[in-house]
Amino acid sequence: MSLLRQKLLEPRIKKIILQKIVKRYKHECQSKAVRSMFIDYFCNSHGHKFVKSSSVIPDANDGTYFTNAGMNQFKPIFLGTAPITSELAGYQRVANSQKCVRVGGKHNDLDDVGYDLTHHTFFEMLGSWSFGDYFKDEACAMALHLLLDVYKLRKDCLYFSYFKGDTDLALEPDLQTAEIWRQLGIPADHILPFGMRDNFWEMGETGPCGPCTEIHYDHTGAGNCAHLVNTGSPRVIEIWNLVFMQFNRLSSTQLVPLPSCHVDTGMGLERLCAVLQGTRSNYNTDLFWPIFNAMHKETGLPQYGDKTGTDDTGGVDTGYRILADHTRMAAVCIADRLLPGRQGLESRVRFVIDRALHQCHHVLNIRPGLMGKLVRPVVETLGDAYPELSLQENKIRDVVCEAEDRYLELYEDGKYNFTKLLRKTPDIKTLDEEQILRLRDGWYGRPMSTHLIELIAGQYGLSVDRDVIHSLNTQPASDIEDEEFPCFTAELLNDLPITKAPPTDDSLKYVYRDKKCPDIESSISCLVDENNTLVDTVKSGVRVGVITRLTNFYAEKGGQAADVGVIRSKTGRVRVTDVQSIHDLVLHTGVVEEGTMETGQMVTMEIDQTHRQGCTYNHTATHLLNAALRHILGPDVSQRGSSVLPDKLSFEFSCVSKITAAEVKVIDTLLSGWVRGSHCLSVKRKLAPLAEALQMEGIIYLDNVVYPEVVSVVSVVDDISKECISRELCGGTHAHTIAELGEICITSVTGQATGVKSVVCLTGLPAVQARKQAAVATEMCNGLEMALKGQQGQPIDLERCLQLHKEINHILGTEVLPKTDKDALKERMDKAGTVLNTHVNNEAFANLEEELDRRMANGEESFIVAQFEVKVLPKVNKLMKRLDIRKPLILLVKATNNTNAYIAMPKSSPLPLNDLVGEFCTDVQGKVTQQETNYTVVSARGEQSERFLKAANVLQLRYGRKEFVN
Repeated sequence: MSLLRQKLLEPRIKKIILQKIVKRYKHECQSKAVRSMFIDYFCNSHGHKFVKSSSVIPDANDGTYFTNAGMNQFKPIFLGTAPITSELAGYQRVANSQKCVRVGGKHNDLDDVGYDLTHHTFFEMLGSWSFGDYFKDEACAMALHLLLDVYKLRKDCLYFSYFKGDTDLALEPDLQTAEIWRQLGIPADHILPFGMRDNFWEMGETGPCGPCTEIHYDHTGAGNCAHLVNTGSPRVIEIWNLVFMQFNRLSSTQLVPLPSCHVDTGMGLERLCAVLQGTRSNYNTDLFWPIFNAMHKETGLPQYGDKTGTDDTGGVDTGYRILADHTRMAAVCIADRLLPGRQGLESRVRFVIDRALHQCHHVLNIRPGLMGKLVRPVVETLGDAYPELSLQENKIRDVVCEAEDRYLELYEDGKYNFTKLLRKTPDIKTLDEEQILRLRDGWYGRPMSTHLIELIAGQYGLSVDRDVIHSLNTQPASDIEDEEFPCFTAELLNDLPITKAPPTDDSLKYVYRDKKCPDIESSISCLVDENNTLVDTVKSGVRVGVITRLTNFYAEKGGQAADVGVIRSKTGRVRVTDVQSIHDLVLHTGVVEEGTMETGQMVTMEIDQTHRQGCTYNHTATHLLNAALRHILGPDVSQRGSSVLPDKLSFEFSCVSKITAAEVKVIDTLLSGWVRGSHCLSVKRKLAPLAEALQMEGIIYLDNVVYPEVVSVVSVVDDISKECISRELCGGTHAHTIAELGEICITSVTGQATGVKSVVCLTGLPAVQARKQAAVATEMCNGLEMALKGQQGQPIDLERCLQLHKEINHILGTEVLPKTDKDALKERMDKAGTVLNTHVNNEAFANLEEELDRRMANGEESFIVAQFEVKVLPKVNKLMKRLDIRKPLILLVKATNNTNAYIAMPKSSPLPLNDLVGEFCTDVQGKVTQQETNYTVVSARGEQSERFLKAANVLQLRYGRKEFVN
């Protein structure tokens, strides 16, 4: 038996531990005490380091799902990629309570949340870890001691599973763990073997893995129930999983021992609290009762009864659970600066909020505002453990309330869409792909999100094709693949011996003199052909990946586009179109334009200076924009992403409220002042240890990025006042002074209806050109407004006005302009367009009246057919009432959404007006929409000009003879 186990089991030491922990909480089973007892037990009594929970926003390299396990932030340790000098590399024993969210994927738990008593979107995972320190003996002993002597669980209610081995992988049973449990006093009939599915944990298809032992709890303690373990019985539940990482999976059939073994344990707080508080329901605990009590008080609903299925009359308890769970999840996400939006994780937050609001308004029939009021009890239950919730309480409430207003608006629009769909297809039971796409794309009205389609479909008793929904939700922004060059990735290149090549020194990418990046000399370390194979030589026309000892090319990272350019040798030339950093190597991808390239050759590295300069200026501008947004909109602005290209930049950020036109103008003015101001703003780069950099005043960094231990800090500083305008962790390329940018302007702001906005900016020559175009359009608009006023006593030159109007609209529709200028011009053009249309219509009606009067007086024409296009129908009625009708008349008027025929006959005509109208209606399949003393209006929906004209011409031939006129 190990020395640590002996200490754990020694009565004197055991007594001291109990005095420190158990007496401190006086045997409380409340969630706050349960959480604290776990942390105190491992950190104060067993030398573990407390590491605070990471954000629910995953690392940028971890895909599109939330942080869903406590081990996520420690992956670099398990994978062996943590830098030796990093704080991570120094961890030996760690414990914490991790915020986790599970929403996403085709088969996720969301459909079950609220309908049973155990599933959640947000939950807390109590975890302990050993990184190459203790292993199975100590992990099992600590776990048992905590459960029995701290949490006071009955030993006869506990069952312990272990890995029974796998013949296909030649893995032996984990008899060592079974023996440990026996030595700790567990009866043999409570120690159970299970296979790969239940007792072997894997990080992925490859990587660290190993057997695990699970601790299960029998809620009743009534006799042996070993046969119920891992059967899904609500009587026996898993409460703790201890994973022993001792293998590295190389392939589906090959596992090798790890050089250092680790322990990863996880225990769900919600489930543990249910056990300690004597209930089988995770919701029937103090984690949820404060929320339920608030709901009961605010709504007058029956008190929560913990019922499910047919016992839950009206779905009230299900609504309680959904609303409480989803409010917790939304609050945690918003506190971590993840706001509801249209794409990615933001869309999942929106879906969960909408799902809760759907319960409020369409199941429980609760008046608006309840979800916002539930933020307070959520903060009260979680704020001690996660202070960010308390700090952001008001913001969380504001976001939820704004989301409710948006939901109610979209729901009404969505119901209208479904009404139109069901009118066309009344017998459908399931929405297929075509119907979902039509609803999504706005065929019946306002476009709908897929999750809103799901929610409203349920209200109409319709099911949806979940495979289609999942496919649409996970479909990439573009299905078009860039096949120009092969995709060299770390995964594809892992099997090649390029990892033995010397690291690429890319520090020269920061060398920047006289607004240029000088060429450098280097040598080729490796060549990879389009078949992902190492080669010594490549010929002209071949796609190739080139790895060099030195490079001045910037590899795509941090939103900044990769450099492009040329790599030259004495025998050939490669046109570089992409650059990626893989491990500690820089891979330049392109095509051999001429000659051949060989491994070991000396080469000249030439980057495209215009491309680099554009990216450099635009990256510096993103820092200025971030600072300006935070200065004007407040410190809650949080960067969510950026795209730095040579011709423009886009910057995505979280912001609760809409950005007003006035705020956009102020931000644009502030940016222009920094770039064009007389004061000198310089850009300074400094390397610093990560821990030191994070303590710098005003430092900005991304939450979901794992930074190296030594980081680059980029600051924009006023050289005169020494004021720091911006300070960010950034590895991109930057200008030396802000004045180098020359010009800057905001061209668009999108996402105003969402929590994530996007701003697009231009710098340098593109910004100068945009402002020049705006000046030209503004001058033309001035001329149009003057022309529309006209000179005293002179008629308005409509032809010139129409031409100016057309040219200005062409500029607005095709040219990139500063947003403030473009919005102002659009407003002026709307007003000018209204005035211009009035003049055009007046002239058109005057011409029409003159023409009709002339044709009425013309003795050679006995039946008049005329056409006219107009937007103002009431003026046609006035014209018809003024006309002296001396001949049969059919005036065809094309309006915006329909076609009308104004039919009139002289009072003296032997042909009754009603007869002529009846024949016309029959021919065009129209209907009478208006009857006056001297004319009748026949209308039909849509564009019917040709049909109306054909029918009118037939009647003209039939009744245009003299006997029908006089």
